[in-house]
Amino acid sequence: MSSVEPPPKPKVTVKKDVEEEEGALPPAGSEAPFNPRVVAAIIDACVAAGVYILFVIIRVPFLGMIANLGYWLVRDALPFLNGQSVGKKAMKLRAVTVEGKSLSGDWKTSAIRNLSLVIPFLGLVDLFLLWQKNEKGGKLRRLGDDWAKTKVIVAAEEPEPVTPAPPQS
Repeated sequence: MSSVEPPPKPKVTVKKDVEEEEGALPPAGSEAPFNPRVVAAIIDACVAAGVYILFVIIRVPFLGMIANLGYWLVRDALPFLNGQSVGKKAMKLRAVTVEGKSLSGDWKTSAIRNLSLVIPFLGLVDLFLLWQKNEKGGKLRRLGDDWAKTKVIVAAEEPEPVTPAPPQS
């Protein structure tokens, strides 16, 4: 009786695109994906809560509320973070104008952009609308992005120092 060997199994290699890899961000300058934006917002919420708690501990909760509100409004214009909020810096994201200019030092645009997040319940509506746009494959722009004419992009690994934008009249 002769022994017949089975044919060798073909080698199949599956190559994933960079965007398909788990946790990988698209190239710098492209639109930021939904999930990293949400994680960045959660990190920013923790920072804002920490600021408030610090003021409560030193027994000036009113100032804590003011500081919390202030952080939410101007978090994308902080020059010492190169125009990124703490959460966006951690997630390697950046809010910029639709022309691609940094918001570093542009307090007015940052405040307009983030106003929807400090109005009670409008932040939740904003999140729902952003999620819907993500599900439909549309551009991920919040209400605040539309109001301030901004967008969130994937930041370059080592951002160059930027000059603050001149105040808008």
